[in-house]
Amino acid sequence: MSLIGAGRPSFWYDEAATISASYSRSLSQLWQLLGNVDAVHGLYYLFMHGWFQVFPPTEFWSRVPSGLAIGGAAAGVVVLGKQLSSRTVGVTSGVICAILPRATWAGIEARPYAMSMMAAAWLGVLLVYAARRNNSWVWISYGAALAVSTLLDVYVLLLWLVHAGFIVVFRRSRGIVVRFGITSVVVLGAAAPFVSVAVGQVHQISWIAPVGRRTLEDVAVQQYFDRCPPFAIMSALVVAAAVALWLCTSRRLVGGDRELFVFALAWFAIPTGIILLSSALADPIYTPRYLCFTAPAIALILGLCIGTLARPAWVTAAVVVLFAITAAPNHLAVQRGPYAKYGMDYSQVADLITAKATPGDCLLVNDTVTFHPAPMRPLMAARPDAYRKLVDLSLWQRATDHNAIFDTNLIPQASMVPMEHCGDLWIITQADDAAPGHEEGLALLPGPRFGNSYAFAATHDLGFRLVERWQFNLVQVFKAVR
Repeated sequence: MSLIGAGRPSFWYDEAATISASYSRSLSQLWQLLGNVDAVHGLYYLFMHGWFQVFPPTEFWSRVPSGLAIGGAAAGVVVLGKQLSSRTVGVTSGVICAILPRATWAGIEARPYAMSMMAAAWLGVLLVYAARRNNSWVWISYGAALAVSTLLDVYVLLLWLVHAGFIVVFRRSRGIVVRFGITSVVVLGAAAPFVSVAVGQVHQISWIAPVGRRTLEDVAVQQYFDRCPPFAIMSALVVAAAVALWLCTSRRLVGGDRELFVFALAWFAIPTGIILLSSALADPIYTPRYLCFTAPAIALILGLCIGTLARPAWVTAAVVVLFAITAAPNHLAVQRGPYAKYGMDYSQVADLITAKATPGDCLLVNDTVTFHPAPMRPLMAARPDAYRKLVDLSLWQRATDHNAIFDTNLIPQASMVPMEHCGDLWIITQADDAAPGHEEGLALLPGPRFGNSYAFAATHDLGFRLVERWQFNLVQVFKAVR
């Protein structure tokens, strides 16, 4: 489900960071980077570094690990649902996990969110299994998995609170509590240095807005139902109907179903509540995609509620199909559009340069933009091979030289001297709504946005004429000649 159309959307800013860290660096350079920024994604970057030794860094292949991870998350949800409830609830929850809008979004994102979902689901499976078997080796396996998952996504460590609550409420025999306690002390102690490093790099997410009015909408709709309100509304109706049935009829929520519901509810509520509280009282750290690891909990809640309301298997299947139909327009038209990822058009620009530019042509990147995420320079990091044949006039500092994610850009005036030796010049700058999608001529007008920039003044003063223009979503590309 996730990999349908995975290669169609353009890369965007965050995915460019993955390519820069994992594809464009050696292992030693990656290690130096993590000491400065993005330590929280270190394990994912290491995995992707190995992946890119085998597969090309294209849009599709960069996202395949995430699509496979969503399959792994759905499988974990099936197993966990069967452990605590019934086979029907497990399978239903797994299918819901596979089609959940947040899951299909994460499945084509070259970032660690899908893997954190898979890790969270299988941590739940391991916890329940460890509590049943209650031997040292199983608890060691659980502890090791929790530690590795924390390296994958530091927020996953919040699941320890959820798991502790489950043990205290439902599995509080002395032997289980003692072994869980010993495992917890070891894991939390081992994770402390990593958490300290992550906290020290919190300035990286200073762009996150404080908690406000929109936060409620983000939690209710965006966090799990990514730009798909119909799916959110249908989910709310199913949950409300199931809860009413449990409270008002003889069909009570008992046994394993009760354990599963409480566990999944805590899985969703505790990490979300802690991150929101931290964002309100300290540095803002909440954004919906950071809570992807709690999405399997929503799938389990919906699977349990659907199983309650639709007892015959064919009715259950019909309800799941209805959910899939509800999600389909968002899945195909919104998430998989060419500019689906925050309007970014990095891939379209790289395709143009690959097709039209000639080795030895010059490149000028006008880094001054009004859109976010900014600046322009990360565009090149997403598809670095497309630009290697060009003479990059705008490069100031390479990312690998100062342990940053992206290269830094020179101001256009500083590029004038080397520009004197250029014949054909490619200019990447912000799009202009007043200009057509494509035009060519002997001397095109620059348009109001580019015409008022220092980049245009610098090229014009050296005698460059704009002979062709391509407009994308956020970016336009000029070809200029002398």
